[in-house]
Amino acid sequence: MAENKRGRSSFLLPRPPVITAWASVAGKKESQGPLGHCFDKTSQDTFFGQKTWEQAEKAMQEQALSLLLKKAEIQRFDLDLVLSGDLLNQCIGSAFSVRNTGLPHLGLYGACSTMAESLLLASLAIEAGIADRAAAQTSSHFASSERQYRFPLGYGGQRTPTAQWTVTGSGAVLVCRSGKGPRITAATIGTVTDLGIQDANNMGAAMAPVNVKLRPYPIKWLAWFYLYTQNTNKYGGNTSNYIYNHTIIFIFRCIFKSE
Repeated sequence: MAENKRGRSSFLLPRPPVITAWASVAGKKESQGPLGHCFDKTSQDTFFGQKTWEQAEKAMQEQALSLLLKKAEIQRFDLDLVLSGDLLNQCIGSAFSVRNTGLPHLGLYGACSTMAESLLLASLAIEAGIADRAAAQTSSHFASSERQYRFPLGYGGQRTPTAQWTVTGSGAVLVCRSGKGPRITAATIGTVTDLGIQDANNMGAAMAPVNVKLRPYPIKWLAWFYLYTQNTNKYGGNTSNYIYNHTIIFIFRCIFKSE
């Protein structure tokens, strides 16, 4: 058995890498939300000064990486590796953001898991000794995602009540061999789970089912407890259906309750 493997899909990192810096860029709608003050940079222009939404996504990644390097007080060529992805075909947002930079780049596609995937792989690269500094980054854009997965906004289609709103933003973190900051000591690799959800407009039900392998952990029961002690009318009178579609949201609600 692998020395650092634990259980079916978890592993330990004997020399835990450190997250020494992080940066974020977000759009107009995100800046108006409860986390608006947490972003390093926001823009009221959804095009971010570009001609298309896809180019805007590229610009967000460029800005996030630039902010990351500035906050870490390092230069671009101090990076050994960049791991990034987005929701576009062939990951063009992330690929074009590092075009002609000379930075070693691995393009990733994990949809909503891309940030976690890039962090995991960056940590492995650092722990394995093949890099001293690695940037993990991802982005998404509401308008480009609508064109990619649903209906272009120009169609003027009516949104369904269960339709999700993809964030317009980009996040980047610097993972290093040493330094000050939170350490990544272990990770769990997820599995592909298909529960047969057939509503193409309800991505939440497909991506965050209630049984996302949280059974061994008390946090799942905290989520259930929180839901059933709230006013069900707030969520359309069907609390059980809401937790089924939005489990992850409620996990964070339990920990960081803002109401």
